[in-house]
Amino acid sequence: MEHLLNYSSDLKPSGHLEVIKIFPDGTEEVHFSDSNVICSGLGLTLLQAFSNSGTGDISPYQITYFQLGVSGTSGLQVSSNGALGSPIASGDYGAPLSFEIDNHDLLNEGSTTAQCFGIIPWAYIKKVSATRVQYQIFADENTCNSLDLTEIGLFSKNPLQTADEGSTLCAYRYFPALSKTSAFSLLFRWTIEF
Repeated sequence: MEHLLNYSSDLKPSGHLEVIKIFPDGTEEVHFSDSNVICSGLGLTLLQAFSNSGTGDISPYQITYFQLGVSGTSGLQVSSNGALGSPIASGDYGAPLSFEIDNHDLLNEGSTTAQCFGIIPWAYIKKVSATRVQYQIFADENTCNSLDLTEIGLFSKNPLQTADEGSTLCAYRYFPALSKTSAFSLLFRWTIEF
């Protein structure tokens, strides 16, 4: 038991987010680059994963979803945060999309609400070291236009393995308002380290 306590006390996940504008000529402009907040949903996800004695299926605990939002504030930059200030709806993402979306439940403080989540393609999730995973979320020139984006969150798939899929917020970041237009694409490069 002492070994488990030492392990959990040494586990200090952290993260870093870059928001990059990519223009049609290939030039890039960094809009934002800073650390993020690891949320209590990651703790819940890890607890459920480590206590699972079932089939060995790890998919419910994987971070495979994201949300973009328009009401990010410094007040949401706390580890107890379980939701974006104002996540955008499926129709706000635009069409055609550079990623898939899914509508299912958000688990937050014991309650559930149906919301829209973007799916991070497996090709954009990679292990960059023994302790770091990088997520790349690409919103092309057709996506989120005419919105002032100010926040983003990463979500685990279904850590409580509920019958109706329920995701939890694992990492969050607000950033200065970015007015998205068709003149550029966006790359969100997010690295989580354990």
